[in-house]
Amino acid sequence: MSFEPEWSVWVHDAKTGEPRERLDLDLTGDSPWSASIEGAGVSEVTIATSGGLWTPDRIEESFSPNNRLLVRWWGVNGGAHPDDAIAYAHKIDDYDYDRDAGTVTVSALDLIEVAGWRLIGPVGSDPHLTLTITGRSAEGAVAEAFDRMMQYGHPDWILPIDLPVNTPGEFSGEWVFWKKPLIGDIIAEIRTRMGVEVYLRPYPTASGGVRFQTLVAGAIGTGGTLLHLDAEDSPLAGVHYRVNGSSQVTGLQALGQGTGEDQKTTYSGGVINCIIRDTSKDFGDLVGDALQDASNTHYARNINPVRQWSIGSVTVGEDFPPTLVLPGAELRLEVYGDPVIPDDVHPLRVLSVSGGNGRQLKPEVENA
Repeated sequence: MSFEPEWSVWVHDAKTGEPRERLDLDLTGDSPWSASIEGAGVSEVTIATSGGLWTPDRIEESFSPNNRLLVRWWGVNGGAHPDDAIAYAHKIDDYDYDRDAGTVTVSALDLIEVAGWRLIGPVGSDPHLTLTITGRSAEGAVAEAFDRMMQYGHPDWILPIDLPVNTPGEFSGEWVFWKKPLIGDIIAEIRTRMGVEVYLRPYPTASGGVRFQTLVAGAIGTGGTLLHLDAEDSPLAGVHYRVNGSSQVTGLQALGQGTGEDQKTTYSGGVINCIIRDTSKDFGDLVGDALQDASNTHYARNINPVRQWSIGSVTVGEDFPPTLVLPGAELRLEVYGDPVIPDDVHPLRVLSVSGGNGRQLKPEVENA
C-alpha cells in the first residue's frame, strides 16, 4: 500500500464490473484519457510485450473487445479498492499490436456506447414488438429505456448499471421493432425533448469492482469545491474568462419532420436582450409536442450571452484529488479585486476532463 495517492489502471469484467488484473507494471507512454458528461470519453493504454509474460492467449483474454473494461483508479490502496476513486471506466473497443515496437495499444470508450448498438429486442423479434413509455419523468423514461436494454434475462444482456428512479412525468413515446430503433436513439430523443443530460457515473463497489450510477438532470452535479483564484496553493492554472454572444437568440423557428412547405415547424420567443437574432434550427424528424419541447429548451439556453470560463490545467495530488474535476463536479471560484471578472463566487460545472499518467488534468467547464 502506498502512502501517497497514485494512479493505477486495471482491467475489469464488462458484465459484472469485477476486477481482473492491474496493468501498471507493463504500461509504457502517457496513456491519454478523457471522461465526459456527454458519454464521449475515450482512453488508451500501451503495454510492452517483451519478457514473455504477454502471450497471445493472455492478451486475447485480458483485452477481449466488448467483454472488458479499462478502469483508471486514484488512491493510496492501489486501485480496485472501495476507498479509492475512479476517474473513468471504459469498455474496451479494440487492441492494436505493433510488431516492430513490441507493444499492444488498447483503446476503450464510454460504456453508454453500448446503447448505440442494442435494438429494443433481440434480432428475430416480432416486427411489431414495441417499447412504450407513457407519462414518465426524464429519469423514468431513461430507466425504462435502460431496463429494456438489459431485461432479457440472459447474462450477456446484463451490464453493471444502476437504473434511476422511475418517476411519473410528461414524457411519452412509442418505438416499434420493425423501424429498428436503437436504445441510443431513444436516449438521444429523451435528452433532446426534455433538455437533460444522461451520464453513467462509475463508482467503486465494496469488492473493489465498478458499477455505474445513472444520473439524469438538466445539469448534472456531483458536489463541489471552493477555490480562491489567488490562493498560493491553488491547483488551477491558465484561467480565461470570456463573454460570448455567438449563439444568442431573440426567437427560434424550430424545423421538424418533412421538407418545404409541408415541413413541421414551431417557434419559441418573447425575450429580447439584443438586436433581433431570430433564427431557425433543424431538429430532425420531431413533430408536435416533441418538436415544441426541443425548441423551448434550446431557446431558453440561448437568450443571454454565455459567460465562458476555461482552465488550462488542474494539478492533482493529496490535497486536490482528481474527483475535483471529474464530470459533474462543481468548482466554486472565489474572485475579489480582479480588473475584469466581477467580485463573486463563480460556480463552474465540469463537462469533461482529460489527462494521462501525470498529475495535470485539463477540464472543460461551463457556468453551473
